[in-house]
Amino acid sequence: MYWIAGLAILLLAGLAFWWWRKQRESPTRLISFVALLREPKTIAAADLARIAGAVWHADLGDGQSEGKDGFVVGVDVISTIKCRDRLFLVNSFPKPYVDNTQEAAEQIPELRLRQLFAAHQAWFSCDALGVDRNTSEQEVHSILQMLGKLFAELLDDQCLLIYLPDAGEAFPITDQTKVALRMKDPVAALRDNTLAPMVEIDPDDPEMIKAVAEARAAWPRFVAAFEARAGQHFSVKAPVTYKDNTEFIWIEVESLEGDYLYGVLANEPGDLGPLKEGSKVRVPVEDLNDWCYLTDKEDIVGGFTVQLAFKKGKPSK
Repeated sequence: MYWIAGLAILLLAGLAFWWWRKQRESPTRLISFVALLREPKTIAAADLARIAGAVWHADLGDGQSEGKDGFVVGVDVISTIKCRDRLFLVNSFPKPYVDNTQEAAEQIPELRLRQLFAAHQAWFSCDALGVDRNTSEQEVHSILQMLGKLFAELLDDQCLLIYLPDAGEAFPITDQTKVALRMKDPVAALRDNTLAPMVEIDPDDPEMIKAVAEARAAWPRFVAAFEARAGQHFSVKAPVTYKDNTEFIWIEVESLEGDYLYGVLANEPGDLGPLKEGSKVRVPVEDLNDWCYLTDKEDIVGGFTVQLAFKKGKPSK
């Protein structure tokens, strides 16, 4: 009987591989989480059966024989998972996600994403099979929940970026990424966890000049709210320099003293040497180009340049 089960698994693996090829050649929806990696990652079928079985509360066998809820079988760099009535693929390729990494990176306007994408050397993904334009959004949502939980367990410190092919969005890894992936709506949680965009904008851009002028003119409003503690997460955006590199970065304000403000970096810089998220800094008030804080009702006040940065960072179609 074991050879019959094995033959069935191989046939399904072949079907899954064909399906995987068709998904990439056709306009069907590719519901997938892709991890861009510093180094190649090996995912053994036995480990995958154990991990997927645990997060999905299913018996998927041991990577060689099937369980009561399905199976996992690995063929080279592609593993097939059958869990109850659904088929998935887990791919792990020891090469970049695109043929010309540097050329593709140059098309990414957001600086942090550009740098991380250019650095990746390999990738793995968790894909759902059989999703097309006729698949209900409720079912897609359910599939994304399953994929997010599995993907979170497979992430490690070699991961640079998460890419969602269906949405065409990429997300840097943060200390909240795994938490976001395990949420009921992992895509929305990843978006909520998105870092402030780092975009090259010409300082002479008329829209930027206007936004900075508005922020500086309204600065007394920030000071009044900060001193009255009428809100939370009081932050400013200002230039921080390390050696010859200067970045405009968000700083969570801890104190205002005369012509200077003191605080900690509120997000991870692109290239400021030893300075990281949480590093303490001091900057002149006259250098700030934006500010924001949250009211007690969690409404955002300020953020004059934020919408401009998002608009400039959005790729053209």
